[in-house]
Amino acid sequence: MKTDTALVADYLDAVGRESTALHPGARQELLADLREHIEVALAERPGDVHAILRETGDPRTIAATALQEFGTAPAGSAPAPEPGRPRRPRSPAWLPIAFLLTNGIAGMFTLSGISPVLLLLLEAVQITAVVIVWRSRHWTTGQKWTGLALALFLPVVLRLVWNLGVPEGVDGREVWRWVLICVALALNVSGCVWLWRTKRP
Repeated sequence: MKTDTALVADYLDAVGRESTALHPGARQELLADLREHIEVALAERPGDVHAILRETGDPRTIAATALQEFGTAPAGSAPAPEPGRPRRPRSPAWLPIAFLLTNGIAGMFTLSGISPVLLLLLEAVQITAVVIVWRSRHWTTGQKWTGLALALFLPVVLRLVWNLGVPEGVDGREVWRWVLICVALALNVSGCVWLWRTKRP
C-alpha cells in the first residue's frame, strides 16, 4: 500500500503530465500551489489523503482550467524559475472582496448625492477591486466575470439608471430609492459571497 507521500507525489505527477502545455513558470506555480493546499489539508485531516485528493479535483480538469486561465506556453518561452527562487506573492483572496464590499456600502450614498472628492475615491476603489480580482489566480476567468458582475457592474448600472433616469419630484421616489439601495447591496453581497465560496487556495 502506498504511503500518503507517494499518493500525493503520484497525484502531482499526473497534474504535471496533463499541464505540460502550460508556460513552465505557470506550471511550476500551479504544482506548488496544489502541494501547499494538500499539505494544509493533510495537517487538518491526517490520514484522509484519498478524500483530500478527490476534493482537490481530477488532474485533467485542473490542467484544463489552468490552460484556460493562463494559456499555452509560447514558442521559445523562458524556462521555469530556478528551484528555491521566491515566486511572485499573490494578494490574499479577502483583499479584493473587501474592496468590493466597501464599494458596495459606499455606493449606497451615491443615490443621495455625494461630493466629487468622495465620488473619485469610490471610483478609485472600484478600479482597484477590478484590477486585483482580474490579476488574481484565486478564480477562473468565468468566476471573475460572475463575481464582478454581481458585486460591481450590476450595482453600478442600477445607480446610473437611478441618477440619470429618475427625476426629482417623482411620486414615491424615496421608497424606490430605498428599494434600489437594498437591491444593489444584495447584489454586491451576493457577488462577494460567490467569490469567497469559489476561491482557490
